Amino acid sequence: MSKTAALNPNGVHSSSSSGKSTSAVLKELLESSRNLPRRLNDIGTIHLSLNQIKKKAYDSRKYNKSPATVNPYTKAHYLLVGSGVTIEDIDNDLKSIDLHQLDSGLSSSGLQASQGSIEQYVASQKDENILSAIEQSLSTAARDFDSYVSQNVSLDWKQRKNDLRDTLSGLLKRNTSESSPLQAEKRSKSTPEVEGKQLTWGNEASRNILSSKFTFKDAKKVADQDIVLNPNASYALRQKFELFAQVIYQLNDARQAGNSYELSTVFADLSKHELSSRSRQLHETWLILRDFCESDSSRIQYQERKFANGHCAESQTDFEAISLRKRIVSKSRTYLERQFLDYINELYLKSEKPSSEKLTSNKVKVQHFLELTLKSKNNEWKIPNLTFINGLPIWAILFYLLRAGCYEEAQQLVLENNETFQKIERTFPAYLKNYCQSSQRRLSPELQGRLSNEFNQYFKHSNKEIDPFRYATYKLIGRCDLSRKTLPSITLSIEDWLWLHLSLVREDDLNAVELVNEHYTLSDLQNSILQFGPDSFNGSNNNPMYLQTLIFTGLYESAVQYLFESSEIDSVHLAITLAYYGLLRVPDESKSPAAINQLLYVDENNVRYINFARYIGYYTRTFKVSDPRVAAEYIFCICLCDGLPSDLKLKQINLAQRAIRELVLETREFVILLGKIDKEGNRIPGVIEQRKKLIYLNDNESYLNKIAEQAAIKADEEGRPFDCVLLYQLSEEYDTVINLVNKLLGDYLVSIDLNIPIEETANYDSWKGETNIVKLASGIMATYSRSAEILKKNSLKKLLTQSRF
Repeated sequence: MSKTAALNPNGVHSSSSSGKSTSAVLKELLESSRNLPRRLNDIGTIHLSLNQIKKKAYDSRKYNKSPATVNPYTKAHYLLVGSGVTIEDIDNDLKSIDLHQLDSGLSSSGLQASQGSIEQYVASQKDENILSAIEQSLSTAARDFDSYVSQNVSLDWKQRKNDLRDTLSGLLKRNTSESSPLQAEKRSKSTPEVEGKQLTWGNEASRNILSSKFTFKDAKKVADQDIVLNPNASYALRQKFELFAQVIYQLNDARQAGNSYELSTVFADLSKHELSSRSRQLHETWLILRDFCESDSSRIQYQERKFANGHCAESQTDFEAISLRKRIVSKSRTYLERQFLDYINELYLKSEKPSSEKLTSNKVKVQHFLELTLKSKNNEWKIPNLTFINGLPIWAILFYLLRAGCYEEAQQLVLENNETFQKIERTFPAYLKNYCQSSQRRLSPELQGRLSNEFNQYFKHSNKEIDPFRYATYKLIGRCDLSRKTLPSITLSIEDWLWLHLSLVREDDLNAVELVNEHYTLSDLQNSILQFGPDSFNGSNNNPMYLQTLIFTGLYESAVQYLFESSEIDSVHLAITLAYYGLLRVPDESKSPAAINQLLYVDENNVRYINFARYIGYYTRTFKVSDPRVAAEYIFCICLCDGLPSDLKLKQINLAQRAIRELVLETREFVILLGKIDKEGNRIPGVIEQRKKLIYLNDNESYLNKIAEQAAIKADEEGRPFDCVLLYQLSEEYDTVINLVNKLLGDYLVSIDLNIPIEETANYDSWKGETNIVKLASGIMATYSRSAEILKKNSLKKLLTQSRF
């Protein structure tokens, strides 16, 4: 008995000419095909319906036609011939078919079917559409899952090994003690934690700037101060939110008009009424920024991004960067001097002095301050070895006159006691005069060298007990012995310590005259402050100073992060204020991927950045749905980016535009944000179009292309057809609107019960939870028909299709 069928390697039976009939073989093939998988992630659906096969065949005929001169036989033909299938016989059989008779037969049978069982046809079409949608959804979900896993599951063993090695190296080299601004030694309280995680899930940051699930990994709030259970406190918080939102609205108004806006002054006025110690610290911070950014002649200048060229310079040796650091040192020192002078004035006014003494010299006020602070209850001086001239502690008074910024009074005090100084300190009056008359508070190179020699002779190598204020005055004027920056036997407050170090800082290049160990810059002071940490400056609950210290020394990015831990609403407005004046650096996420998840990013050069765009998006998470207009006003601030390198500026603008599109799609407040088309076809702009200048969209065409149309494309990708219709209409793509509406109308006809009159469903506002497409199409048709401008942009055939329905 001969073998009539054999099983090929693929599990499909092949038949010989002497075996089963063709119909039997085809039946077996059909049964075998049902056992094949219905879907593969890479090639799509395998099990196709009849209509899908017809469509694929049509597409193949449409796009794969070959010229008559080309050989129609391919490798597939030769493969079939090798299996016993003759192409010529099949071709002759196909040509022998009477196509006209077949078409007429199919047409008549189709007509009978349509007349007799149209309900069955619609039902089968509906089932096929549902199955196709489910199949497509499963395929898309599988591809998305595979992509998510490949992006979010990381086994970077090499990076983990390097991190562990660095951590262990730090443990071996860690010192057990550090210097403190107010103490000789300070124990380290923190121990590095070793992270042993090898497998990380979800380590890729969300690209959605307004994501509600996004968090900063490096900024942990010690207490959520913005969520208060007390209803009265919650009402106060809401009031504060609205006041601050009004300020941002006014700021954007000024920016749009090209006017200056004194942002620090406004926030200082808003914060002065709060009574807590943290609020007083914040109020003082706003005053420091006001003095730095808006004082002197700068009030008449345009404020926006005025310091960006210096603070955001690519090199810290640029002229603008050095000039800005000099300004920080000078302004901060002057502010602390005025602050101290106000303090001794207040002490003097509180004392029991005769009311007739209206005009009192600063020397008398300083003397009164010394009596209150340096004398005991027994009226004895607490500090030994003070030098007295005419009964006055001359060096103490002189030091605190300099501390209060009273340089003319200091010179006058020396002149009044010139004879005594000629006997004990002949050269000192010349040093003091040269120092006080210098705008930069520094001696000439010649006098600097002479004073340094005298300092080494009298103080550094002397075993005699000396007046500590005499030592402090020489050290201050001559910047002597910078290896030790403390003042022995003198108790300094935080403000005093900070003023002393700012007075010793020099922001000039190191020259041959200046020794390396006497080179002390603002960067050195900043590193010391960061090493000490908040505990060293917040010793008093009534006067926490760390935030002010960060602002005084130009650590603006660190100030934003530190304030975030106690008050998010204050921190984000501090960040906006600093960005407005150009005092905030932003990272380049494409060059520094690690910066995406961090509020404060520090690069390899110890330069600090604030992830400003994501911080704004993070702040809007609680009110973007309830107050989309307010959220938009905050997002506009992302484009405070003048003065940045051109490529980074463009990236910030793109981030802002992307955030605006996300806001439109998440809130679906199209009328508020994008505007609308009225019944007459006229465009009514929304808040984004009104503020398009702030996000660098200078004309209507760029606004439509980058905001409205891109939002429509995104909505289409997310499967939101009704949002697509509205967004494409707002982007003035009227032809696309008609295409979408016609498609939705076709889907609607398939989904409804034809036994129910269409007029009944057309009157509903919604149909099965979705917008009523019939009502929407009728409204669009009526609007377009009344506008000649819109009709010019639409295809007449598509409009007739819709109107016929």
